[in-house]
Amino acid sequence: MELISGMNKYAEYIMNTLTARELLEQLAEECSELSKASLKLIRALELSENATPIDKIEAYDNFIEEQKDVISVLWLLTNSDRYAHIDDYSKYERWAKRLGYEEKSNCTIQGSEQND
Repeated sequence: MELISGMNKYAEYIMNTLTARELLEQLAEECSELSKASLKLIRALELSENATPIDKIEAYDNFIEEQKDVISVLWLLTNSDRYAHIDDYSKYERWAKRLGYEEKSNCTIQGSEQND
């Protein structure tokens, strides 16, 4: 896949590590989680007789979070500017680190000699 101009280092690492199939699998999982969050929000808003212990705010926050997760994978899959606003999403850092990303240190430690 072609890297997106201006992509953050974590998203870039994910793009270089996962195949298109793996990204599509991730998208399917995130869509499933968005579906579940949508159903919970329906229940929390009392649009259904089937009550939930989750309050409206928590359900809505989860619904928004799952939308961001879907969009974050869509951006990696499509390279579309439509989703570029998600570039700074914190999920990329967690995801990259789960895949093995390690920060590279630019500093070097030099030994010092002591003269007695």
